[in-house]
Amino acid sequence: MSQGLPIIQNPSRQNFSRRGAVKTLLSGLAAGLLPPGLASLLTSREHLLSEVFLHRADEALAGKTYQPAFLTPAQFASLVVLSEAIIPGSRKAQSAEFMDLLLTVDNTKAQQQFAGSMAAMETASQTMFHKDVPTLGSVELKQLLEAESAKDSGEGSPFATLKSWTVTAFYSSEIGLRELGWTPDRVFASFPGCAHPESHS
Repeated sequence: MSQGLPIIQNPSRQNFSRRGAVKTLLSGLAAGLLPPGLASLLTSREHLLSEVFLHRADEALAGKTYQPAFLTPAQFASLVVLSEAIIPGSRKAQSAEFMDLLLTVDNTKAQQQFAGSMAAMETASQTMFHKDVPTLGSVELKQLLEAESAKDSGEGSPFATLKSWTVTAFYSSEIGLRELGWTPDRVFASFPGCAHPESHS
């Protein structure tokens, strides 16, 4: 990290909750400091503005074991693997868990689109490798994502849908914030950018 980058002192030195991470991101959005693609994803998830939802999400994510609230156990297992393949670190950031929670409060259209995207990825996995997504190796996962993104990466396509949700979930976590330049004792006045710029397109 560049030592010449201006900083703003952060009064809170403790690790951020998901609610704290979202507030920090929204502050960056208001100041025009976020990458344009990430800013547009944040503004499209209206539930990120809900204090009630974020409080409930923090409680759910703090538990020792997470039980999917919207997705089936099989879908959730696939999402954990897919999100980690899309953005390494997503598993530790509890991205799949946060996406599942977001889906419980989203509208029917978004829920159906997400479920359809998951089904499409599972079908593609079976077609290419005769395996369920959670059983794919790292090379197979890479090939699956490359094949699906090559088919149609336009807005609303299965790959684009999962990618946008994963980006939102990852960068609204403490791990995602750290990648953007946040540290517990200070916040950079301008974000240096993330390590996955292709995910914001």
